[in-house]
Amino acid sequence: MNRDVPFAARIAFRLPQTLYDKLEIWADEEDRPLANLIYTVVKQAVSERERELLAHEFESETQG
Repeated sequence: MNRDVPFAARIAFRLPQTLYDKLEIWADEEDRPLANLIYTVVKQAVSERERELLAHEFESETQG
């Protein structure tokens, strides 16, 4: 896969119907497609994890 091309990867997964319904409502409230909402939520979660890992790494270095 060419990683220089944005949005080259596709993924399929299953959600419980109740979670799907909640996400659909959320997307409707923000007037955006469900796929865009899921992309945004995942992107934010990854950014948050990276920040946490960096903070943990920094703590380890300063305590070490």
